[in-house]
Amino acid sequence: MKYAKLLLFLVFAALLRFDCPGQTPTKPLLGAQIWIEPGQTPAQIDGWFQELAKQQMPVARVFIMWPYIEPARDQWDFTLYDETFRSAEKYKVKIVATLTPTGIPPFMGGSDVQNGGIVGSEDARKESAQYIAKVVERYKGSPALDTWLLANEPGEAPKPQALAITKYRIWLEKQYGTVAALNRSWTTGYKSFAEVDPALKQSSWNANSAIDWDSFWREYQTAGLQWIADEVHQHDKAHPLHVNPHALISNLAGLSDDLPAWRAFLDTMGCSIHPAWHFGLLSKDRYALGVSYINDLVAGSIEPKPHWVTELQGGNNIYSGAVPMEPTADETAQWVWTSIGAGADRVIFWLLNARRSGVEAAEWSMLDLNQKPSVRLETSAAIATTINEHQEFFSSSTRVESPITVILSLETMTLEEHYADPDYPGRGKNAHILEALGFYEALSRIGPPPNLKFFHDFDWRTKTAQTRTAILPDARAITREQVDDLKAFVANGNTLLISGLTGFYDPHAAAWSFMGFPLGEVTGGSLKEVHFVGDRFSISLDTPEVTMPSHLWASSIENVSAQPEGHRNGELIATERTTVNGGKVIWIPSPIGLGAWLTDSEPLAGYLRTALAPAIASEPFTLKGETTGCLLRVLKTAHEYGTVVTNGSSHAASCAVEHPAHLKASAIWGKIDAQTDTDALFHLEPGATTVALWK
Repeated sequence: MKYAKLLLFLVFAALLRFDCPGQTPTKPLLGAQIWIEPGQTPAQIDGWFQELAKQQMPVARVFIMWPYIEPARDQWDFTLYDETFRSAEKYKVKIVATLTPTGIPPFMGGSDVQNGGIVGSEDARKESAQYIAKVVERYKGSPALDTWLLANEPGEAPKPQALAITKYRIWLEKQYGTVAALNRSWTTGYKSFAEVDPALKQSSWNANSAIDWDSFWREYQTAGLQWIADEVHQHDKAHPLHVNPHALISNLAGLSDDLPAWRAFLDTMGCSIHPAWHFGLLSKDRYALGVSYINDLVAGSIEPKPHWVTELQGGNNIYSGAVPMEPTADETAQWVWTSIGAGADRVIFWLLNARRSGVEAAEWSMLDLNQKPSVRLETSAAIATTINEHQEFFSSSTRVESPITVILSLETMTLEEHYADPDYPGRGKNAHILEALGFYEALSRIGPPPNLKFFHDFDWRTKTAQTRTAILPDARAITREQVDDLKAFVANGNTLLISGLTGFYDPHAAAWSFMGFPLGEVTGGSLKEVHFVGDRFSISLDTPEVTMPSHLWASSIENVSAQPEGHRNGELIATERTTVNGGKVIWIPSPIGLGAWLTDSEPLAGYLRTALAPAIASEPFTLKGETTGCLLRVLKTAHEYGTVVTNGSSHAASCAVEHPAHLKASAIWGKIDAQTDTDALFHLEPGATTVALWK
C-alpha cells in the first residue's frame, strides 16, 4: 500500500509539471501552434508533429474549431482532430487544446475565424455548452492532452449583449441603490433601472455612464470566462485551464481585462506577444523591453501560479498585423531568452505551419514555403537544446523578483479611456501606461526590471520582513479605500513614490481637491495648482540634486508635514515625508515617467539609483553605468544564478553587470567579454543576447 501511494504521488507530480512521457523533465518548454484545417492530409499533420519532436519543442497548441467539427446542425465530424491527437501521441508532443465556444459555425451565422469573445445569451450558452461537452469528452482521455485553453485572446470592448444588459441593470441597482442616485450621477431621467440602455449616447460632459459600463464589463467578462471554465470542469477536472490575453501594452479598459480576477479559475495564464500587432507604443529598439514588460505583467497577475508566452510571433506578416515585419534569428533568440529570464514556463510560437488562405495566408510561419525549417525555427531548436543540456538549472529555477513594484490602476485606465485627447501623450488614453513604462525602463537601466501589479491585487497591508517599495505612476483616479491602503503600506515602514497627477480624481472624474484631497493624508500636503509648462521640459530637485525631463505639468504643493525636496519658479514641486516607523513617501506631482519615456530615461534612472538606494542595494545583480539598450533578467536556484543580458537597441552596447563577489560565470549562449571579482562585461551587437550561469 505504501508503494502504491508513492507511485500515485509521482504520477500526479509529473502531471503537474506538464512533462512529456519518455523525455527527461525540463522547464521551460518550447513549442508552436500547429494550424489544423480541412484539406490537410494525415501525412501532413503527422509531419508537423514529427518536426516539433525533432526540434525538441514538444508542445503544440491546436485550435479545435467549432465550424470544422460541426459543419451542419448535429452532424459532428472529428476526423481532422482525431488524426491530430494520434500524431501527437505518436511523437509524445503535448497538445494545448484551444476551445472556440463563441466561434459558431456558418449555419448558426458564424464563420471560420478563431473567435475569443464572451458567450452573450442563454440560448448561445446552451449551444456552446454542447460544443464544449463534445470536445472535452472526446479528448480528455488522450495522453497527448496537456491543457484546455478556454478561449483565444479574451479581451473585448463592452458590447450590448442581451445577457450583459440584463446583468448590468442588476449591477447598477447594487451600485446606486435608487434610480434617483443613478440619475444624479449620470444626469439622466430614467424612471427605473429596467429602462437603462448602455447603447444610448450620453452627455459629452459626463462620462459616468460609460465608466460604469466599462467597470461592469470587466466583471461580466470575468464571469463569462468562469462559465467556460465551469463547463469544462463538468466533464474534465484533471487537466489544467489556461487563457492568453493580448494587446497588453495598452489601456486595458478597452479590453475589459481584469487579469488578477482570472486567477481564481485558471491554473496558468499566458499572453500573446506579436510585435507586429501589439507594439504600437514602442519603437523598434524597445521591443525587448516590451517582451519583458508583458511577461512581468502576466506573471504578477497569476502568481504564484505559472505564466507562459502562449503566442510569440514566429514569422513574417504581409497583410495581417498593424505593421509588416519579419523576426530575425537574433530577435527570436532575444524574445525567447527574455521570456525565459522572466520566468515563463512555456514559450509557444504562432505558428509552425501557415494557413492556406485568408488574411494570414502564408504568414507567421516558422517553416518556409517549402515546409523546411526557417532560421527562426533553427534558432528556437538551438535554445531548446541549450535548455535541455542545462535542465538541472532551468527545471528548478525561478525569476529573481525586484523589491520594487510599479502599480497599475484599472480605475485610471477607465477614466483615461473616456476623457482622452490625442493632442499630447499625457492627455491620451495611454498616459498612465506610458508613465508606468517610463519608470519600468528607467529601473531596467539599473538592474532587473521592477515587478508589475494592479492596485487591487497588491498586498498593501501585510508587514513583511524586507521593506518594500511601490511606485504609483500618474494614477489619476483613486478611491478613498485605496488611500487607506497606501497609509497602511507606509505605516509598515515601506517606501512609496508618487508621480504625476496621482489622486487628482475619484473614479468618476470628481476632483478630490474639492472633497478634502485624501491623498494628502499620505503625502503630508495637498495640491496648490497644476501648472501647464509644455510638451517637454525639465524639473530640478534639491535633494538629491538632479534635473530630469517631464511632460505637460509641474504641480505646486501646499505643504503641511513633509520635507521640501524641489522648487520651480519659487513654488514647491516635490516633497518627502518620513513616518515614525521609517516609512517614506516621495511625492513629485509631475509626469516624470512620461518625460523619461519621451526623451531619455537615464536622468530618471540616476535619480532612482539615489532615491531608492536601499531597495536597489538588495539586488544580487545590477547594471553599471550608462546602459542604453541593455536589459538584464535574473533566474536563481538554491545554489546558482542565471542571467540573460540582451541588447535591444540598433547600435552596439557594452553592458556591465555587477555581481556577488563569490560567483563565477560561464556563458551557455553568446559570450562574456571580461570578468573580474565583482563585474562582468558583455559587448553585444544590435539584437544580441548572452545567457550565463553563475556558480
